[in-house]
Amino acid sequence: MPKIVDKGLLFNPETVKDLETMREKAGDKHFDAWDFGVAVKGIAGAGRRVGSAYLGRMGFDKITSPDLLWMVPMREIVNVAAGLIQQKVLADVLHGAEHNKAWKDWVKVVDMDEPKDSVPTISEDDFLILEGTAGAKGRYAGGKFGSVALDCSEDRGLHKVVMGIKKTWIKDNKWNSIQEATTVAGAAAYKHVATDIAAKLLASIGGTEAFDTDLYKTIVKAIATNRKAGFNPDAVLVNPDQEATLMAMDKFISIEYLGRVGRLAEEGVIGNFYGTIPVYSTSVCGANPLVYTRAKGVVAGLRQDIQIEDYDDPIQSLEGAVLTMRFDLAAAFTAAIRKVNTA
Repeated sequence: MPKIVDKGLLFNPETVKDLETMREKAGDKHFDAWDFGVAVKGIAGAGRRVGSAYLGRMGFDKITSPDLLWMVPMREIVNVAAGLIQQKVLADVLHGAEHNKAWKDWVKVVDMDEPKDSVPTISEDDFLILEGTAGAKGRYAGGKFGSVALDCSEDRGLHKVVMGIKKTWIKDNKWNSIQEATTVAGAAAYKHVATDIAAKLLASIGGTEAFDTDLYKTIVKAIATNRKAGFNPDAVLVNPDQEATLMAMDKFISIEYLGRVGRLAEEGVIGNFYGTIPVYSTSVCGANPLVYTRAKGVVAGLRQDIQIEDYDDPIQSLEGAVLTMRFDLAAAFTAAIRKVNTA
């Protein structure tokens, strides 16, 4: 799987030195470690609640690398090593993003080296097959290789998340609130990407499978339809209601059908059709399941992963800071994506 987020900014000599200073000053002291990204809720608005989990009391010597700074409460960072604040905030953001990382498994993700890029789309029908002995090197002559255009030039593909940190929080030293906001902001950014990808997949379907008997059989028929079209479906996306339907069916959860072989399903995956095609359950999926080939369906061009903007002063700039991402989505082969009717 492609890297979850670029943690390069967390690893530099200055950060490592500050981390060593923090551990030296702390000595044998301990801190109470919290994970603020377990239950992702909105940063503001009705129904907001703290989504935190207590990880236990740990020693500062457990923080062996900058990407583990999310475990340390913001208050400890401010009190012990103020130079780590910017790295601490970024570590919280990246940690929160990991809770919604599954979208990078849903589609083909390509790194955009330039603001505009073109990615080839190639199917098994695009090649010329020659019989007999060739007298010269085989050349391109008659194939139909296509491509999709990705555009993140200017402000195209730019997405921003306001971190929502209040000035009063900074003045009143409400570091727990600040830490939660930064963590959940990272989760919100990646959930937004996942929502866009699910919508793009739905908008790019090449056909709809008619309902037959039950959800399991209908999905199986959609897989077969995609195979007949020359594709190799390797993903099924369902919403939580359809997850509940599948998980109540013996033929889906039975080890003979599921192919788990005693192993737990990986994060975001509730099971597998034929033991090889993963089924992802997510709240951002629409009303219908989608059966598709990941490498041939939707291409996600990632020009810039999560980054913090308007953030110069380690503390005062927390107010008004935003997270930005730059990405573009393009459909390759619509026949590689099929919607499944549920009734």
